[in-house]
Amino acid sequence: MKISFRKLIPVAAALGFAFAASSAQAFTLQDGSGGVYATNATSLDWNSTGSGVAKGIPSAQQLTVGKQFDFLYQANLSAVNGSTTANFRGNLDSTADGAPNDSSAFEFTIVAKLSEFVKTSSTAGTTLNASFGLNNTPGANKVAIYYDTQANAFTSTGTGFDDGIMVALLTVDPNVTLSTFTTDSATGVGIGSTKMTAAILESGDFINQDYLAGLTSVTFKYDSNLNLPAGDSLTNGFHKGGDALFPDYSVTPDDLVFKVDGAFSVENGRVPEPASIMLLGMGMLGLVGAKRRRAPKA
Repeated sequence: MKISFRKLIPVAAALGFAFAASSAQAFTLQDGSGGVYATNATSLDWNSTGSGVAKGIPSAQQLTVGKQFDFLYQANLSAVNGSTTANFRGNLDSTADGAPNDSSAFEFTIVAKLSEFVKTSSTAGTTLNASFGLNNTPGANKVAIYYDTQANAFTSTGTGFDDGIMVALLTVDPNVTLSTFTTDSATGVGIGSTKMTAAILESGDFINQDYLAGLTSVTFKYDSNLNLPAGDSLTNGFHKGGDALFPDYSVTPDDLVFKVDGAFSVENGRVPEPASIMLLGMGMLGLVGAKRRRAPKA
């Protein structure tokens, strides 16, 4: 079964997950040594070939109340909303084919891991409604951004996403989350959203100002719609870059693998109020209508 998430940024209709950004403040994307890639940046667009996996969820029938599962995500940066430099435009490797586009290429990548559970689940005819939460387990709900001059991220194998320099590590707050999903199992069409915050909440969390100058607080937003079947990326591994914080994972026939198209924008200088908390949709949104598969595709 192939699954695709289409970008829906509020008002502008683009699926994404976002770091919310203040209109008065933006951040500067840098190379760690003073070189500037983009100024007045308000959003980063992650590649549409990004992929996610819900571990141990082969079908909608598994979405019973209390069901526990882990979700993994990986993608590489494809664009910035801001004033980009020639260095950025000429050398960003915006593909994830495992090889740099030139000797001066660089990449930014993002990975995440979440510990989820089904809070509610009900059906009415062919319509299924479910909501999800995060387990409050230290170290279980993390998002990280990496900078790498090897530019070797590879969607198919899951390698190269977490082997660069980690420039940000954040914890998703399980106490501030709202995740819902509705789908018609007969057609495979669904829509969902998740609202969460991610911030410096645990020991070891940080944002490196040498790479993300001016970025001080982060929230996530993710809306999605679901159409089955769709998608075309083969992914058989996740987080295979060697970082112990995000252990290597090989996809099994009992997993649900899907394609994720994401974007995020940023808000600096304040902790967001619940009404403005952003969405991080990931694994909660693509779990319905899929059949058990021998060769998962993202």
